[in-house]
Amino acid sequence: MLFSTVLTWLLIAAAFVISLPALWLFAQGFWPEKTARLRSVASAGLLKSFLLGLAPLIGGTILIAILSKLPKMGALSVLVGGALITWGFLGAAGIASVVGSRLWPDALPCRQVRLGGLTLVCCALLPIVGWAVILPLIAIIGWGIQVRSWFVKAPADIGSSQPPLPPAA
Repeated sequence: MLFSTVLTWLLIAAAFVISLPALWLFAQGFWPEKTARLRSVASAGLLKSFLLGLAPLIGGTILIAILSKLPKMGALSVLVGGALITWGFLGAAGIASVVGSRLWPDALPCRQVRLGGLTLVCCALLPIVGWAVILPLIAIIGWGIQVRSWFVKAPADIGSSQPPLPPAA
């Protein structure tokens, strides 16, 4: 194996370690109510979310396959695929929040998401099993969590943990 190949895989792994927890922290900071719904759905169990996440996986795969076969639609299929993967990984913010709240119950919500997200991503770095099983599972369960969160109200105590925003000038 060439050094450049090893370096490529190392940099891809480093990108996942940096980008996924950052994406989940962005979701926690930008959409705290949505992240609270994702957390409540993820804490209710992951099997239903996995089974429900198979629908966007199958539908997205069919859509991307159709778009890639149409003339001059290759770039659109890449954008649709990227949007679907990002949407799935955004749903996994609920899993990161649940893991963080169970391991660090006294921490702030943003710290729980950060530490739970790092724990989740480090599990996905396992050779072969992490990349081929855990990482796709995280995206599929994230899709299911996103869909299930449409039918859940935000917890009532979400406002108490967030400081008020300063008034606009």
